[in-house]
Amino acid sequence: MKLNWQNTRVLLLLSVVLIWSLPGHAIAAALRIVGSSTDLIAIAKEIGKDRVSVYSPFPGSQEPELWVEEVFPSWIVKASRADMYIRIGLFADVWAEALIADARNPRIDPGAPGYVDASAGVGVLEVPSGSVSRSLGEIHIQGNPHYLLDPFNAKTVADNILRGLVAISPQDAAFFEANAADFKRRIDEAVPQWLDMAAPLRGMKLAAYHKTWSYFFNRFGLDVVGYVEPKPGIEPSPQDIRSLTAAMVRAKADLIIHAPVYNPKLPQAVARQVSEQLGSPVKVLKLPAHVGGVREVKNYFDLFPYVIGALIKAVK
Repeated sequence: MKLNWQNTRVLLLLSVVLIWSLPGHAIAAALRIVGSSTDLIAIAKEIGKDRVSVYSPFPGSQEPELWVEEVFPSWIVKASRADMYIRIGLFADVWAEALIADARNPRIDPGAPGYVDASAGVGVLEVPSGSVSRSLGEIHIQGNPHYLLDPFNAKTVADNILRGLVAISPQDAAFFEANAADFKRRIDEAVPQWLDMAAPLRGMKLAAYHKTWSYFFNRFGLDVVGYVEPKPGIEPSPQDIRSLTAAMVRAKADLIIHAPVYNPKLPQAVARQVSEQLGSPVKVLKLPAHVGGVREVKNYFDLFPYVIGALIKAVK
């Protein structure tokens, strides 16, 4: 039979379909990863690339540690289909325990290969000592969970996620390992640049709403003189406001920062009082604490230049 171009084209297409329908030639589905924060899934995407799909219940403008409500059915559906769940740990995402239990997915149960505690091995700040009681507020008994606001901690988190990915998909180990190594290399290259960028801020005195920024302050050398919320999760009393105002006046601190999730009303009230006593303006600045907290912060490497740049602009 004489073959023309159309016949040849049809035969080629049928051959391709036949080859890809054979065992061992199926197109692998992306691994489904759910994480308690946008930062965690952003790092997972850096390592997994197109071999993973990622989801977090919260946008970057919210704060997972503040969630105390029941988990939503849509979250449960995602977790029930997940190959991996990445937790913040340090009791910051206690709601995730209910989510994982309700999902009834053995792949992500604690102890399973698809269960990852991203905080493992992180040098944790502000671990409470002595007796801990409710009078201290909603204190984190295992320490401050905002560890990804120190970019060097992202390397530890990447290693934890890498171990999980290799455990659930060993055939992709070389791919994941290369991507994790590249991610950590880029962190090592970026941090000195960010430190140089933040040099004008070193020693700067400021106040914050919540202890969101301890790791950032520690890495970049800023000095917090007090908090609008002196006890986590507890509204400040009039005496607390007076104490913070006095501390800011003594230090001549003229900036209060807060994450998007917090209402600026109290910081603005404090700023007015401090401004009256200093005789100069005191600014209140909203800063993203997570990937996606503002439109411009699309990935983990966007977060630090944005925050540093916003701080520098605020103090000019």
